[in-house]
Amino acid sequence: MSAEETQSFHGSPHFGVRTLLQRLAQGAALPLATAQKMMGAFTLNPEPLPYEVANQVQVLIYPQNPLLGEPELRTMQADDIQAGLVNARFRVEDSRGIVVQPNAEGGYIYLPHQPEFAAVNAFYHATFTLRMFERYARRALPWAFGAPRLTIDPHAGDMNNAFYSERDRLLGFHTFQTPDGLLHSTAESADIVTHETAHAVLDGLRDLYNESFGLVPRAFHESFGDMAAVLAALHDDALIRRLLELTDGNLRVSNFVSELAEHLVPSELLPQHSVYLRNAINDLVLQPFDELVYLPENPETTLSRQEHNYSRVFTGAFYDALVAIYERYCQTMPAYLALHRARDVMGSLLVLAIELAPVGELDYADMARAFLTADDLENDGAYYAILRDVFAARAILTAAQADAHRDALRALPDVRLPEAMNNALASALFLEQVVLPALALEVREELLPMATYRNGDGYVFMTYFSMRTLTLEGAQYQAYSGTQLEVFGGLTLGFDATGRLRSVVYRPVTDEDVRQIKVMVAEMIAYERIAHHMHPYTFVPIPSPKGLFVPPSPQPRIIKYPTQFDRIPEKLVSFREYLLLWRAKRR
Repeated sequence: MSAEETQSFHGSPHFGVRTLLQRLAQGAALPLATAQKMMGAFTLNPEPLPYEVANQVQVLIYPQNPLLGEPELRTMQADDIQAGLVNARFRVEDSRGIVVQPNAEGGYIYLPHQPEFAAVNAFYHATFTLRMFERYARRALPWAFGAPRLTIDPHAGDMNNAFYSERDRLLGFHTFQTPDGLLHSTAESADIVTHETAHAVLDGLRDLYNESFGLVPRAFHESFGDMAAVLAALHDDALIRRLLELTDGNLRVSNFVSELAEHLVPSELLPQHSVYLRNAINDLVLQPFDELVYLPENPETTLSRQEHNYSRVFTGAFYDALVAIYERYCQTMPAYLALHRARDVMGSLLVLAIELAPVGELDYADMARAFLTADDLENDGAYYAILRDVFAARAILTAAQADAHRDALRALPDVRLPEAMNNALASALFLEQVVLPALALEVREELLPMATYRNGDGYVFMTYFSMRTLTLEGAQYQAYSGTQLEVFGGLTLGFDATGRLRSVVYRPVTDEDVRQIKVMVAEMIAYERIAHHMHPYTFVPIPSPKGLFVPPSPQPRIIKYPTQFDRIPEKLVSFREYLLLWRAKRR
């Protein structure tokens, strides 16, 4: 500072103003860019926050399950969480009348002992699950019921239960007390919320699976929920690092990702052991339908004709393939990145396989072939050997059957999509005039157009369905003898981005499907699983219904009960007991 400026500073309160004016005048002679820098930071106009700042909202949630530790902060896009917990696809309506509002900072920070916490946790994981599958599908995924939003009730009742109800357009979560006095909210388990949301996602992708009385469509619904829980957990970076640290990178040992809903655990076992509903790490293999029983003595180690139990075969195969792909990538990149890559490979294959799979009745071999087709279309068969070996090891699809399927894909005729297909009539004519003659398919039943759509990668999927009516006759059906039910089959076509036919799955209702369904329905009747009216969702009958009797109109019918209950068993074995059962089985 010059002597003159120093004197002015001490002698005048206006030193700063005069100096500023002088410098501004000097700035007029400076280059334009420099002058703008000097004068451009002065404004009283209100300015919005940058999008990246304003569009993030903090929430406090359990990353996976309460067993793993304290809640952690995560962020959501502001568009996906509005006051009252609502967005374009979900809304929370709490049976306790609780309306969740943001705190002063605009976030949703509630502690586990507060009732709002369960609502925030369920809303976060449900939204995440849908967005995860939409990313894999490369398109917006609809609900089966057509409306834009699915309702979440985080306090739907006080039983050991969680459910998806298509009729009520609802995900419901109960809070229950275990014999040791602990309260457990199923809405606080990321695994359970993801599982229930996945039921709704799959119902939107393949709604006829939820209409089936067949074992595999019902079991695949449960498997899809468990596969979704594995994928969702592997999207959380903190969980991935914790997983790799705890397992030392060996994902073939039981861990908190493979163990599903493991927070439902007697307190005296913590923290040494975990208890869970199902484990993706298992050595179960497919067995003939007639060798399965409905209620085995040891359901943890024995395969049965109960859908949650039977689901473990395919979930195990999915996890095996994920780990094998992870291990392949570990040879060329760090484990953390390898797991990211394997997760996204299997997530994309899962959704694409469903869109290429049968529309109605199916068995696990059908879904295994769909995975092979998805890999062929998406990855040019890069993971064929892994998938083939995994499905063969699980007795789902032999290596020879896998090779035959691959050869059939290579031999498909050169069928091309028309330039436009804007209605069901165009779809029906394309099937009749182009597809059936080119494929030389002998179709005895009527195939009706169901859907035609294109994903973000340009793949086109066309589906057609057929229906077969069964009449239950015999003493095993008790008072329901003479009742009818519908079974669905159909045709799925898949085209690549150039419009070339790449996949054909013709899966009519077979006589074996009919035989198995009749056995399953007779067991439902014997175990009193047929309801005569809809129950309010706050009440879960025990045993929970699987079918709904519809009075004559003109014929009496049994339809699938429109709520999928995922009841938590009252007695869960400890991890030690579980291992002892496996050891006894292997002797």
